[in-house]
Amino acid sequence: MKKSYENAAILLGRRIRSLRESKGWTQQELGTQADVNYKFVGEIERGQQNPSLNVLVKIASALEVDLPDLLRFEHEASDRKEIESQIEKVLKTMPDTDLRQVLLVLRTLYPAHPQAA
Repeated sequence: MKKSYENAAILLGRRIRSLRESKGWTQQELGTQADVNYKFVGEIERGQQNPSLNVLVKIASALEVDLPDLLRFEHEASDRKEIESQIEKVLKTMPDTDLRQVLLVLRTLYPAHPQAA
């Protein structure tokens, strides 16, 4: 299970680095814009830290992308079953409080979908 988390952290870091570099920013510039310590930005980009939802929102805002776009690295998974499997592995490792936050984010992003009872 730890490997799935590590893969997700690495993919997130690569995505943030790619978006930051497309703006021509250093880690320090992103840190300043997002009100996040630039050393923490570097650790996130290297997949060494798991940022909170609040930090992800700040980074997405600074990079001028929607949160779902920040988390869009699905090109790494080839088909629906693989994507579902990866999501399931990540969800199983999350504490209950983080899982609730994920549900709130999903309900916000996809309000037209029926909610489970």
